[in-house]
Amino acid sequence: MDDVPRVLVEQALTTLGVTELAPLRGGAQKAVTLVERDGQRLVLKVISMGASSPDSIKRAEREVELLSSISSPYVVAVASELIELGTPPTGAAWLEEFLDGDDLTPSLQSGPWTWNETARMARDVAKGLGAAHAKRVVHRDLSPNNIRRLSDGSYKVMDFGFARHTLRSGLTIAGQPGTPGFASPEHLHNFSGAPTAASDVFCVGILMYTALSGQNPIPYAGDDADYALRLINARTVDIGELRPDLTGQQCALIRKCLHPQPARRYLNGNRLAQAVEELM
Repeated sequence: MDDVPRVLVEQALTTLGVTELAPLRGGAQKAVTLVERDGQRLVLKVISMGASSPDSIKRAEREVELLSSISSPYVVAVASELIELGTPPTGAAWLEEFLDGDDLTPSLQSGPWTWNETARMARDVAKGLGAAHAKRVVHRDLSPNNIRRLSDGSYKVMDFGFARHTLRSGLTIAGQPGTPGFASPEHLHNFSGAPTAASDVFCVGILMYTALSGQNPIPYAGDDADYALRLINARTVDIGELRPDLTGQQCALIRKCLHPQPARRYLNGNRLAQAVEELM
């Protein structure tokens, strides 16, 4: 994949009026930089429209538009409009709030969590998703890399680049993106049409199960057909077997999140957040 040309980053710095402080972890076709403006730290994201991903600017426009419409302490906030770079455009850039801490991946790998730790994570993530669901926005790619654990112990949902607005087909791209091991059954087939708010709830269930047990309930081991079969049927080892110290209500909440039928799960993030809070 193509890297982001330095000239695009420099143009973004100048156009948005920010000072570069340090590079942050980015990825192919996306440069992420810690910047400063008027004494405030922000994150600059610059994407390049490479040959391997010609729709990258359109996806970035979607992400910024969706994030701008969501106001929640549990969702990363955008701090600028999206600007196009180059003539004709070969990239785009925007600013987001700076979040300290790290994504969820290292924490999930550090060992089983307590119920209280898991419940706080699930509540915050569910509330962030609930704010998006209230706008008819489905995240569709809720993985540990897309959740930030802040230094104060709270959590925020990030990276809505693959989100889908259920009432605006123009914001939907082909296919159902997702991270193997952190997808819902609806990511694989169309019995429900496409991922819905209940699909995001399923993914929160995966995160809770993984945090509590130290293992993914439906792991992906490289065999697509095997993974699809287990995911479609939501075939898991019951969380109660792995954590016999959990109460019946706590186990029931996770089972409901991971039900193979979307209609049998919590309807959306806000419903899940309410159920988690009742057990905190």
